[in-house]
Amino acid sequence: MLYDSEFVHNLLPQKAPFAFVDEVLELQKGDESAADEALRNPKITAVLHMTGKEAFFAGHFPQNPVMPGVIQIESMAQAATLLTQLAKEKESAGRRPAFIGVENCKFRAAVVPPADLTIVVEMITARRTLFKYSGKIFQGETLVCEAEFSAAMIK
Repeated sequence: MLYDSEFVHNLLPQKAPFAFVDEVLELQKGDESAADEALRNPKITAVLHMTGKEAFFAGHFPQNPVMPGVIQIESMAQAATLLTQLAKEKESAGRRPAFIGVENCKFRAAVVPPADLTIVVEMITARRTLFKYSGKIFQGETLVCEAEFSAAMIK
């Protein structure tokens, strides 16, 4: 683990019960001059530990709990926030994220607790304080959600 729960929850602007990233496993800050294209874009691998006791499961659905898709998207957005704060410190200093769009979102499988979800987010483009990302969530080896999304870092 690269960053533990305490570090992540102190850095994230979202707080419990609306914090959906628990740890950062890997961080690649990106190197625009790298010959290897895989090393150019910033990328983060994070984890959400889901117990099944999270408040949203009480209503979604009580006898058959399934993680809501909107919270899956939010967990990718929060991982992207961490990525931006850690890889683009200058552009994000004193700012918070405002997500401005979600595209090509696909829910591939139901997410049922308990589960450790692996969230992988890559920054595709960065222009001043506007960012575009590609994200994926895995439950074990199974891809459960993927999307592209955009954010602006605002004051």
